[in-house]
Amino acid sequence: MRNKYLAAVDIGTSKVAAIVGEKTSVGIKIIGYSELPSEGVVRGEIIKSQKVSATVSAALRQVTEQIQAQPDTEGAIIKNVYVNISGPNIRCVPGSVHRDRPDPLAPVDKDEIASMLEQMYSLDVDSSEKVLYVSPQYYNVDEHMGETDPEDMDGKTIDGEYKVFIGKAGAVEHCRNAVSKAGIACNGMILTPIASGAALLTDNEKELGSVLIDIGAGTTDVIIYHGNIMRYAAVIPFGGNSITEDISQTCSISMKTAEQLKIQRGTCISEFAKENRIIIKEGGMTVQSVPSKLLSKAIEARICEILATVRHIIEISGFRTKLRSRAVITGGSARLGLIQLLAKNILNMDVRFAMPDSTVITGNSAEQAFRPQAATAVGLIVEGFRLEETRPLHQDENSGPDIQRPSDTYADEEQSLFGPDDIETVPSTDEKGKDHVRKDSNKEPSNKKKRNFREILTTLFPSSPEDDDA
Repeated sequence: MRNKYLAAVDIGTSKVAAIVGEKTSVGIKIIGYSELPSEGVVRGEIIKSQKVSATVSAALRQVTEQIQAQPDTEGAIIKNVYVNISGPNIRCVPGSVHRDRPDPLAPVDKDEIASMLEQMYSLDVDSSEKVLYVSPQYYNVDEHMGETDPEDMDGKTIDGEYKVFIGKAGAVEHCRNAVSKAGIACNGMILTPIASGAALLTDNEKELGSVLIDIGAGTTDVIIYHGNIMRYAAVIPFGGNSITEDISQTCSISMKTAEQLKIQRGTCISEFAKENRIIIKEGGMTVQSVPSKLLSKAIEARICEILATVRHIIEISGFRTKLRSRAVITGGSARLGLIQLLAKNILNMDVRFAMPDSTVITGNSAEQAFRPQAATAVGLIVEGFRLEETRPLHQDENSGPDIQRPSDTYADEEQSLFGPDDIETVPSTDEKGKDHVRKDSNKEPSNKKKRNFREILTTLFPSSPEDDDA
């Protein structure tokens, strides 16, 4: 029988979340969720495995205590998890497979389709890189073009068109090590944008065409769906932490205070900011005041940069005119005031704010799961259960995949998730393809002027056409 329970770990720049889901007759129920501050992760990439492993262990201990306190899972332990894989160096490139079929009258079967997909996973890439995920786009069987499901068709030739997502091989190893050092087996790694999409996008949004913008602490993930197929994904190497850094530099305040100001008083359109000053107190004494306009201008500049880069990603994806639904925005910084209005103006699309809800998980799930920050963790559970349904039950538990693949086999029926147990407040005086995003590893000095958008695009998209007007 299939596993009734699944566990996952979301390793992010600002937090590590451990989560456990149960497959019930009415849907997926989140029965445990634990979240701790992250250490050793920079812009979504693990750089200190030991620190990350310690946090993963602590988060898993907390979530284990939660599930052991419940009658149905009393005394249970977590044996294996899904984990997300992210980082600023993930890129998307097109790929294709052509085959002359030995028997034109034989119908195309699942094994033939899986073999073509496996060939794309073996794509020749640089030794420092690894194919993380392959998304089939369409198939051509003889004169029948653009088929999304070629099974049972017959023909002399078959061509498969794919989008291939490539990342750093070292990032995969660091992620695996961080989990294994915590004494937990890794069922598989799922791209962070895919997990977020599984938790947040509706069936209509995936079919009609939409873009998901997940503004995390270290990176901003962008994923484009159309026709129920993931068409493009990219990672922008800055997110909520960059906004905080900008506030800190612009307003000459500490990072801790800047983060609080962003959360409590932040707004994305400086034109609508109040003409007042925000009083900062420490130990009951006023130590500084910050103009509200200045705070908003710092936030607005960085959010505009993120959204303008999203717009450019949509353009180079080739699906700009095919997105008939809307933009979906999530993440810790998605709650900034007026961000939906700003995004609508920059992207020229309808925009909605998203977080996991009762259409994805059952209403009696753990309360912490219903937050934008939990989207990736919830998505890991949703996508994990989807993978279980597509995997046969005949494989040794230690030979599972490192990377999520639609055709991967899963553990045998003896494997199961569970086994027996062997800042100061900041008060205020006011009233209430080959186109890809690359990491800029040099931190901008505090006295450096802001780059204009053309310079940003030149850095992030060196292969973009010079006449691109995004």
